[in-house]
Amino acid sequence: MKKVFFLYMLIGLSATGYQLAASPDAASSRKKDAYEVSPDSLNHIQLEELVVSSTRAGSKTPVSYSNISALDIKKQNVARNIPAILQSTPSLVSFTEDGLGVGNTYFRIRGTDATRINVTLNGMPLNNPESQEVFWVNLPDLSNSLQNIQIQRGVGTSTNGSAAFGASISLQTTGARSESYGEASTAVGSYGTFLSHIAAGTGILENGLSFDARFSRVLGDGYVRNGSVDHTNFYAVLSHYTNRQLIRLTYLKGVQHTGITWEGVSEEQMKDPQYGRRYNPAGEYTDVAGNRLYYDNETDNYDSDILQLTISRELSNFLVLNGGLSYHHGYGYYENYREDNKFSDFGLPSQIINGVTYDESDFIRRKLMENDFYVVNLGLSYTRSRIKLTFGGMYSWYDGNHFGRLPWIKFNQSIADDYEWYRNVGKKTEVNLFAKADYQLNELTSLFGDLQYRTINYRFTGIDDDMMDLTGKFNYHFLNPKVGVNVNLNEKSRVYASAAVGQREPLRTDLKDGIKGESVSPIQPERMIDYELGYQYRSDEGVQLGANLYYMDYHNQMVQTGKLNDVGYKLMENVKKSYRAGLEIEAAVPLWDNKIRIDANATFSKNKIIDYVAWFDQYDNQNDWGWVGQVSKEYGTTDISFSPNVISAAGITWQPTSALYVNLMGKYVGKQYMDNTSDVTKSIDSYFVSNLSAGYTFKKSAIGFFNLQVFVNNLFNREYVANGWAATDTFADGSSIHWIGYYPQATRNYMMRLTLSF
Repeated sequence: MKKVFFLYMLIGLSATGYQLAASPDAASSRKKDAYEVSPDSLNHIQLEELVVSSTRAGSKTPVSYSNISALDIKKQNVARNIPAILQSTPSLVSFTEDGLGVGNTYFRIRGTDATRINVTLNGMPLNNPESQEVFWVNLPDLSNSLQNIQIQRGVGTSTNGSAAFGASISLQTTGARSESYGEASTAVGSYGTFLSHIAAGTGILENGLSFDARFSRVLGDGYVRNGSVDHTNFYAVLSHYTNRQLIRLTYLKGVQHTGITWEGVSEEQMKDPQYGRRYNPAGEYTDVAGNRLYYDNETDNYDSDILQLTISRELSNFLVLNGGLSYHHGYGYYENYREDNKFSDFGLPSQIINGVTYDESDFIRRKLMENDFYVVNLGLSYTRSRIKLTFGGMYSWYDGNHFGRLPWIKFNQSIADDYEWYRNVGKKTEVNLFAKADYQLNELTSLFGDLQYRTINYRFTGIDDDMMDLTGKFNYHFLNPKVGVNVNLNEKSRVYASAAVGQREPLRTDLKDGIKGESVSPIQPERMIDYELGYQYRSDEGVQLGANLYYMDYHNQMVQTGKLNDVGYKLMENVKKSYRAGLEIEAAVPLWDNKIRIDANATFSKNKIIDYVAWFDQYDNQNDWGWVGQVSKEYGTTDISFSPNVISAAGITWQPTSALYVNLMGKYVGKQYMDNTSDVTKSIDSYFVSNLSAGYTFKKSAIGFFNLQVFVNNLFNREYVANGWAATDTFADGSSIHWIGYYPQATRNYMMRLTLSF
């Protein structure tokens, strides 16, 4: 019923928008009816910007941000997911499980992981409300459907959805073109990687309508064993433009099938010729003869359907309205082989077959989830004289089911097919209200104020995969103020300063431990005050310089323990006092009449926990592994996990003509600790990796323009690790053992893409 009701809301809002477009009042400032306006006179570029204007930073907003255009995206992208595309932006570290960036790919910004980075698509939240993360692999090849991206570092300005605690990322999908077009592209590369896509659009017709569609397919074997991918993506958008209004219906479909790659590999295995850097233990088991075999369907699978209706309308010369409805349906599962598991682990009795009692068996296990996410948002902007006011509101409702089934059991006497051994249901609602004010105090100085209120109600019921009851109810209320000042020193440079409060609720996976009573201290909401001080310079010749100082002061920050659970989630813990402090530097310098451009950025930071106390599981001995309890150890001031002190990127682009470009980019990431103890044995070495790309557009032929691109990733063939996990167990005699897994990245690899545009 909720789906039907939401569909009627979409239709109703659409009909209301079209009625506004045709009403006499709406056209009072124009002599022509909206449908009589020719496409050439439509200011659709400005209308496109209005879609995301309420949640984005502008040239006078006192925050640190980066804009990435569609052209920049295409130069960096061929088959890879968005984290790999953004790797040259400041303070960002990207990494992938499959080694190539085509499968599961992630990033951190200022050391903050993806669960605390707010992501919106056309102004509406994209983060999963329970995990608070965007799994980019679930929306394969999304980047080719985007016209631009904005990254705000720190708390940033108020936005919709989960709280921005380290950064916020605003994605805007492609809009209509003035003329009709078509495009077809094919890419091939190392490790069986293959991408094909087709796209077409009508252009803006005389009645203001346009239709655009795009379809793509991505295949590949991955760098690591079992890193295969089989992805499809479909994007369609129906738009209607008038002089003052844009109505858009957008549909995104993502289908992903990947091999499970989250387990990692040990340092010893990487050095062992029997295993090597490409080894992946997922699906490994032994037969009755002791032979090592692999289950061939050790996979992760997910379908995403996103439907959005957005309206942007200039109500007057001073007033702009933005409205949106969004529905996101997700269904997926991962399947793996479990060797010698107890029947009691699944709430099942021992099985008797031919007079033999079996307490254990091999299983094929599926963990499934199905969810529906509904969002309604509304924004109103008023601009007049020296002041701009922006008001925004959002209501979201999430319904998620988590359940497990057993498609196959080796020793099975009486267990039903596809036996369901657990089911847990989570429901989450959120109301988000914010108001922003920009006031031009004088010709040089502007003031910024922003106040956000979030209220969250979250509950789940049922049993978890370990057969324990998982019932809980949580309510959170957060008030997040932000203030700032911007001073234009002259037409080319500005300085800014801001202070912002961010607060956010725990994740589902973190709350589970507290409910079960297994954690030393249940996870708590975290709070941060973010102080920013920056300088920017932009010359008429294209020189850009920037420096930004930040200090992020945390209370109860959630940091990674280094452990993963059995489905690859990062386990977190609160630390009472911690901070991140750093300097971000950016530069872009054109040379030789803009034929050469140098881009560089660097972040130098300290990321510290004050008076850190670690807790470890303790066992009686390494033979029996009888669990005793947990023990603590005080470490004093330590480094926050996965937070390198130095991150930098530099690139040089040679573009002698508009048809040809060559780009060489290098990325350096300093040492990272995989837990919060600053133990060098549980760290990732620093690394430097370079990528080369080049493109050439041939002269127009009878059928259109051909563009050829070549990509050489990891140009200098480095063997490096970009991410990992670590855990420590202790024993009654005082000894300990470290468990460590690494994610090796691919050595030198190649991609080539040929695109026909007409």
